[in-house]
Amino acid sequence: MRKLLTVSLLGVLMSIPLVVFAQASLYGSIRTGIESNNSNKTGVIDFISRWGFQGSSEVSEGLTAVYRYERRLNSSDASEPRGRLSYVGLSGSFGTVTIGKALGAPHNHFGGIVDQSLYYGRPIRTGYRLSNLVSYSVSVGNVSMQVDAIMDQSTGKTGDAFNFGATLGGLMETGSITIAHRKRPDEVGGRVSPVVYKASSSYVAGNYGIGDTTVFLGYSKDLWSNSGCSNDTCIASTKTKTTYAGVHGEVGDNGVNYVFTMSNEKYSGANRLSITSSSSEKTPWTFGLSKSLGGGASVKFEYLQPDTGNRTPFSSVWLQVDF
Repeated sequence: MRKLLTVSLLGVLMSIPLVVFAQASLYGSIRTGIESNNSNKTGVIDFISRWGFQGSSEVSEGLTAVYRYERRLNSSDASEPRGRLSYVGLSGSFGTVTIGKALGAPHNHFGGIVDQSLYYGRPIRTGYRLSNLVSYSVSVGNVSMQVDAIMDQSTGKTGDAFNFGATLGGLMETGSITIAHRKRPDEVGGRVSPVVYKASSSYVAGNYGIGDTTVFLGYSKDLWSNSGCSNDTCIASTKTKTTYAGVHGEVGDNGVNYVFTMSNEKYSGANRLSITSSSSEKTPWTFGLSKSLGGGASVKFEYLQPDTGNRTPFSSVWLQVDF
């Protein structure tokens, strides 16, 4: 059996063009440390370790094929939970087109400004990595743009959802501003009769650099609706407004970086008569430090206060080795 498996594996490897391996680069990040969480438990955990390979191959003059594959792994027990990224595409003077599972436009633009925490504070409501994605991105001068179409064959629709993101850089030399929009795929549910859940999000953010310090500010609005409400107690729609703010930068010339982030999230839910029936507000914040050790290694610390209420905070310290 072992010989059969070995022969099968060699057959698979030999069927892949050697040029792919020659031009691909292997990369990864192993992140393991100790966390004390809000259940008063302390132990070893993984901090989103991953490995992958990526590369490009010239198809013709001015046209390049690109590819990337990345998986999540759990460094605390050596398990491999799931895939993170997997796409192929073409790149040229027209921009880049990719197909597969990739980072969506809202994350690349809005998330690129406000998602600065080292580990906590995620996920910001951008969708992050999206499956069944056809994406186009291009940069012209100080303007970069990305548009996405989610095309899931199982739904029977040509396009299930669309995303957009654009960033204007070079404002006052070191500043930038970004806008983005996300329409999430409609979800169908309900035990008795079909119910359609619709959701969309809008984003705006900006940042500005002052020496070794960068400050940022962002705002997002998330809307959700339920077409199947038949009584006054049913939540027919929700609205979540979130404000993000923070600062990050360097501490002298000793390889230490810091980051402080905070957000204020206001949620409200209304019944089918548009009367608010529930609401909440929370203001979590994080503070992190990172120290480069050289050779791709760094040690990191982060503290999370989940809310301004009485919830117990999280704190963690971990070693990260990038390759």
